Amino acid sequence: MKTKREESILDIITTFEEMADIILAQLKLLEKYMDEKGEEERALIRSEIDINEDRIDKYEVLVSEKFINSIILYQPVASDIRKVVAVSRMSINLERIGDRVINILNSIDNIKDSVEYKAMIEVLNVMLLSGISMVEKALLSFINNDNEYAIWTIKNDEVVDDMNSKLLINSISKAKVSDKTKEMLLSYIDLKNIITNLERIADHATNIAEASIYSIQGTDIRHSGLDSTLTINDENK
Repeated sequence: MKTKREESILDIITTFEEMADIILAQLKLLEKYMDEKGEEERALIRSEIDINEDRIDKYEVLVSEKFINSIILYQPVASDIRKVVAVSRMSINLERIGDRVINILNSIDNIKDSVEYKAMIEVLNVMLLSGISMVEKALLSFINNDNEYAIWTIKNDEVVDDMNSKLLINSISKAKVSDKTKEMLLSYIDLKNIITNLERIADHATNIAEASIYSIQGTDIRHSGLDSTLTINDENK
């Protein structure tokens, strides 16, 4: 039979996993939204995303409240404290990923009919899929207590950043085809906003992976990098 403390920790983790499922659903909906051309279908997807965004905000508050209550009421042991602190950190990053999805949608709405957006949609989709994969693996790292997924996510962050740079170069190259006026420049501002938000999703996935490593082995690598966890793993072999 589980103790009140154990039930409290399990409740926090269950709530966090429910929040994570909604975030992953949001990213998949964003992928559909980017590909969809019909206005009616876009409106339905947008409506679903807006409903989910409200749920995400509520989940973040709920995780925070349960985290505080667990610490105050049940005084969890050190390993449990690491886990719930990691969940708290990860839930904040999940909520920020949700915000990025909304930012991207707003920018897409501004430029969805532009030549520039249509020219870049395939590359944007590649970036989004990379970000989704990073978020999924970071979350699996925590859920499965697996350092390797977390390490993969952190290493892959540089790949996404490099993709961002190449995307901008390609975008500038395509602009040479014709002379665009203010409308084109505004389109590029929104494109840059989409690119930046996609990159930030990958950054938040990295933060989640770092929190997962903290939960698993008690090592905070936010400032020391992967070398510290790799060293500890080698010592434990």
